[in-house]
Order: sequence, then C-alpha cells, then structure tokens
Amino acid sequence: MLKRFALAVATVTAMLFLTSCLGGSSSPATPPGSQQNPARTVKQQASCPPCLYVPNLGYAGVPSTVTVYPVGTTGNTAPSQYIHGSRTQLKSPEAVAVDSSRNIYVAQYGNSVTIYAAGVTGNVAPTAVISGHKTGLDRPFGIALDPVNGDIYVANEDDSSITFYAAGSSGDVNPLGTISGANTGLDYPLSVALDASGNIYVSNLYYPSGSGGSITVYPAGSVGNAAPTQTIGGSDTGLNVPLQLAVDSNLNIYVANNPGSSRQEPSVAVYAAGANGNVAPTETIEGTKTKMSADGVALDASGNIYVSDDHNRRGKEESSITFYAAGSSGDVKPLGTLEGNKTKLLYPGGIAIR
Repeated sequence: MLKRFALAVATVTAMLFLTSCLGGSSSPATPPGSQQNPARTVKQQASCPPCLYVPNLGYAGVPSTVTVYPVGTTGNTAPSQYIHGSRTQLKSPEAVAVDSSRNIYVAQYGNSVTIYAAGVTGNVAPTAVISGHKTGLDRPFGIALDPVNGDIYVANEDDSSITFYAAGSSGDVNPLGTISGANTGLDYPLSVALDASGNIYVSNLYYPSGSGGSITVYPAGSVGNAAPTQTIGGSDTGLNVPLQLAVDSNLNIYVANNPGSSRQEPSVAVYAAGANGNVAPTETIEGTKTKMSADGVALDASGNIYVSDDHNRRGKEESSITFYAAGSSGDVKPLGTLEGNKTKLLYPGGIAIR
C-alpha cells in the first residue's frame, strides 16, 4: 500500500499530500466569521505572492501544520507563513487550495475542510470549517476551487466521490452536488483539479481495482453518476499511485506518482490535453538525479514543476520540495531544493501555488 496513504491512516487512527490554481481569475467570497487575533496576522513578504502553500501531515507526536514560501525558495529557509498550534484545528491535512484573495483551504483526512484568512501565521483559528454528517465528507484527500464561481471541490477517498460546496460555506452544510456511482470511474480518488473552464480532473488510486491508477475528467458542473469524458488508465500510462495532479493553461495534465516501494520509482508524468485511454505520457521526470519522492505537484506561472516529497528516499530522511524547469523529462536534476529543519516541512502533501 502506498507509503503516504498508510501513514495518513496510521496517523488518523492514532491522532483522531491541481492543485495548482493556474487557470481562472474569479474572486470567491471571503470566508465568513473571522476569528483572527490581529496580533497574530501578518502580511506576506514582498516577494510572495506568488507563493507555494504546503500542508504538513506531521508525524510521531509532531503536530500538523501549513507552511508558505515565496515561489523559488531554496535551501534551509524558514517559511514566510507558518500556521500551527491547537487553535488551527489542523489534523492530518492532505492538500491545500488557495483562492484569488489568498485565503487558504485545507482538506483534512479527519473529515473536515478548514479555511484560513490570507497572510495569517502562528496559532490562528480558521475563519470557517466545513464538517459534519450533512457534508458527505469521507476521508478528504484532495481539494480544488472552481475558478468560475469559487465552489469548493473535495476528493473523498473512502466513498469514491467528489463533493462540492458553495463559496463561503461553513458548518455542517449539504454539498451543492456530488459525483459518485458506477459510471463515474471514481475508485478511491486522491486529488481533484479544475481548469479555467471548470472541467474537473481526478486522480484515482485504482484502475480497475488493483492496477496502477487512473485519471478521470468530467465536464464542468457534472453531478450524480456522470461518466467521464476522458479516462487515462492502463499499462502504458505509467500511472502508479497518482497522489496529486495539476493542469496547465494548455490543459496538459501533470501527475505525481508515489508507488511507496523502494523497488519502484516515484515520478511526475505529463499527459497531452485530451489524452484518453491507455496512452503513454509525453514526458516523465524519474530517476536518481531527480531526488524526488513525488507526493504533490504544482506549476508556477513559468511552467516550472514543483514536487513535494514526504521524505527523500535517496539516502536522506528530510522532507523537501524540489522543482524542475518547464518541459523537463527523464532523470534530471532539480533547479532547486527546499529542505532542512528551518523549513518546518514534515511529510508534505498536496501543494498549491498562487
């Protein structure tokens, strides 16, 4: 079973990681009911935005956090924002999304979505929490925002569904809609992303059950037992535990694969716009020089590829963020690596850039 998935289950058991938002320019409503202490709220550094947002699962008694860095940050560098502490309600955060106002949305494996005001740092309470029986949340593993209207999309791993909620939602609210059923091809979804038109992209752990995984794509506004318009899956695809995906402005699909085995290589695979069936990726970043573990993937405005690594399997134990030049393929060295104790990275999951 995949390493991060197993870790998340173990962590949730003991204590109870897209999308990249490159397309779209809408301004979702600011989450209601801010509870922030002004003394604990800071503005972002001048060099950020654009920013890299990272959910950190934590481990072995170290609490979960969210860290934020200016895009391109390397070395053993402290985050510009560090959301941590008991007031945050962070428990096993798996993925983040960021709206155009830079509010931060966190999908938590403990069945909630927590939302934080732009620029906050420290032990701060969320401005809103989506949680409860009515929500239909069932082990959220991925999150994305609709660039058209700000709706909040969540990939629910345990019941193989995608649920979505109105912008500004809080509390035990019913979803606006749910994608689920035998026709959908959803099979333990691990991430969700939307393009500028609101089309919905999902990575699935299985295809069919027991194989390397799949990517399914649905038209904007899909609900119910909707069949995908594209399904990428099969032996030629190179998919192997696709933990997170991201979509660029040309609708190419980037997928972080983390097999969770020392005998299989993590990778980032890229598929052409409209790819369907048992198709090979157009590019694959993979090999010892990459120094990647591939838990999450996001793209900056130049098309550079950022990858979160729960830990470095090349002889080190530090969690890290590596990034690669646009168009990279093969066994390539990263352009830079963010790594070290000052970074506060600890088992990072599904990342976002905004």
